[in-house]
Amino acid sequence: MGLFNSNYEKAGRGVAKDAPKKKAFFEFCELYFRYWWKLAKLNLLTFIFCIPIVTIGPAIAGMTRVLRNLSMDKNAFVFHDFWKGFTQNWKQALPVGIVDTVFLISALLGLEIYPQLRDAAESGGTIYMVMCVISISFALTIFMMNFYIFLMIVSTKLSLKNIIKNGFYLACLELKSNFITLVIVMAIISVLVAMTFVSRITLVLVPLWAISFIGFIIVYNSYPKVQKYVINPYYEERGMDNPEYDYLKPLSADESVFMDMGGQEMPIEGKKKKGKIIS
Repeated sequence: MGLFNSNYEKAGRGVAKDAPKKKAFFEFCELYFRYWWKLAKLNLLTFIFCIPIVTIGPAIAGMTRVLRNLSMDKNAFVFHDFWKGFTQNWKQALPVGIVDTVFLISALLGLEIYPQLRDAAESGGTIYMVMCVISISFALTIFMMNFYIFLMIVSTKLSLKNIIKNGFYLACLELKSNFITLVIVMAIISVLVAMTFVSRITLVLVPLWAISFIGFIIVYNSYPKVQKYVINPYYEERGMDNPEYDYLKPLSADESVFMDMGGQEMPIEGKKKKGKIIS
């Protein structure tokens, strides 16, 4: 009956600051459930700002700014950081969002039109299937580039031309990681679509959950690559420290308010209680 007679007055050992890093899956789950309420609010906020359609790009930029901070386990004020990402990056995010919307519509139309053209053609129908495959491959490449484009928009001061170029390089360079992310995202979207055919009420998951969850997966998997290949080299070339990691640096003795004793605490013995313990 340890559940009922455990002594909760004893201090635990604490958490050592140099504890080994958790596996990516467990770290992701821990971060997601730690910030699930902020992510729910962010989801609804992003959905509302996407309604005018033309503001999809800036809305994604605002969401990406918040998700980037949360994926690094840094504090984020949902509306403040979202609005900052929206207003400061709209000039670059707006055309990207418009182009993405056009490509998405074109890809969906291609999936429907090319098979019909193949079936209607008396001869040479194979060419339409080849065109369909090329269109899908091109659309998937654009989709994987977007894993990085919005992250670079909110995290760097690069020109849009260089952001797109770097997005293409990263889409090709990290093909394995991008493919895993793509499979996970497409699986989630497929499940949502299938559930929608069963019950229309599933659509409520879009404004309440799906957008930020998918975005968090993408940012969690992709931002370390942006740091590795784009941000860190910039500071290394200049002999500077990346300010994004300042919050991880230990404070000096003058700056510290408390001494970190994580993993070194000694258990505190509680007062002995009289009477029997029922076991």
